[in-house]
Amino acid sequence: MLRKLNLDWLTFVVVSVGYISAYTITSGLVMPLQKILAPQLPIVFSVLFLPHGIRVLAVYFLGWRGLLYLLPSSYLMWATSVYGNSIDLAVLSPVASLVVVYVAVRMVKTYHGSRNKAVFDFSWKECLVVAAIASVLNGTTLSMLYDSEINWILMIGYSSGDMAGQIVLLLLIVAIMRLNRKLSKFI
Repeated sequence: MLRKLNLDWLTFVVVSVGYISAYTITSGLVMPLQKILAPQLPIVFSVLFLPHGIRVLAVYFLGWRGLLYLLPSSYLMWATSVYGNSIDLAVLSPVASLVVVYVAVRMVKTYHGSRNKAVFDFSWKECLVVAAIASVLNGTTLSMLYDSEINWILMIGYSSGDMAGQIVLLLLIVAIMRLNRKLSKFI
């Protein structure tokens, strides 16, 4: 079945491990710090949500297949965070978050006319625009799923946490790429 959809196991493992790692760092480090430093913030969003960056990069590079790679790990982490912490989040949250990223990628790539670029042509500026659009769409969608109408506090919280996660992830990637370049001179 994976071959029929043009999917492979290695990509699935890399995307899943990346997403689960980012989610684990967010829930195991960022969220406890957030509870200590800003206890008044709602528990349903993180001020630094790293998995959003993984979603954006996966869909940016893999297109619609990125959604399929992300879906299992998204639901796994959703289930552990919802049931593990007694948080009331809609069962459609993971799907909604993935779909809005895909919509944002399509919007930006269509606008920039980059549909036919090589798979690994990467523009960090374009990626940040995708992340910003997806953050707002995700914040709006999740606040509506949570409250059945737009809750501006939740929308701003989700959006800012998603965007902060994307920025931190991109900075980490740039740092790793620079380190790799420097180390490759010595090897």
